[in-house]
Amino acid sequence: MPAIHPPRLKIQADELVQNASDPEVFCRAYHQFLDSYADRTFRPGKVGEPPPLLRAYQVPKPVSRAVDKQLGVWAGEYRADALNLADALWLQPILEFRLTAASVIGKIDPLPVKHIFSRVETWIQPGTEERLVKALINKGLGRVLVETQDRYVKQVETWLRSRSYERNRLGLKASYPLIERRDFEDYPMFFMLLNRLMLAQEKPLRNEILRVLEEMASIIPGETAFFLENALKSSGYNTQIAWYLRNSLDYFPDETRSQLREILAR
Repeated sequence: MPAIHPPRLKIQADELVQNASDPEVFCRAYHQFLDSYADRTFRPGKVGEPPPLLRAYQVPKPVSRAVDKQLGVWAGEYRADALNLADALWLQPILEFRLTAASVIGKIDPLPVKHIFSRVETWIQPGTEERLVKALINKGLGRVLVETQDRYVKQVETWLRSRSYERNRLGLKASYPLIERRDFEDYPMFFMLLNRLMLAQEKPLRNEILRVLEEMASIIPGETAFFLENALKSSGYNTQIAWYLRNSLDYFPDETRSQLREILAR
């Protein structure tokens, strides 16, 4: 792996972007570029993050950031070409290519949103590794959330209402960044849909649901505790709801936690 010289790296990234409107040429050049910066000493297990499931060049983060930055400027001006490039990048079963695809769709004008949502929905499949899922939601849907939050909320609601387990999972994961926004207020709708999923007794969704409860307990602990208490009572003390309440106790402040324990003990 050669030493990184920022001025030279910027020139190389600029040269790559000159071919961005021709996906075939860009992908070929991108392979060569990534190969020139590949970390050939990388061994899985030597760093905290688990090794990728896909083939990866393991380039240093400054290299990926340089490409994302230059592509972002271009993608903001050439929406249709950027979508075509993102499709071509995702077809490559290589980690860096797919991370770049997520970055590209996150830089384009979010309207019409269907072009972005359809790609995220298609690309996130059973077995898609978690770092790619996070990139598609946090980066790929980033502008949609910031600039058209109402459309983002509507899409999350659609995914959560779906009869598809995978769409439900996607809706829950897409909820994390939404809940973190202090300007999000439509909690009644969200609690209603969350309650439905909690009652569905789909064990594979448990981790995602608990993660949502953790986020909500940290931001609106009182409302979240009230929701769980009502969900438990209205369900006739359903064991599935009780499980969620019991396993989310540690997410709440001490006083709220004590109140929830009393409810469980009844």
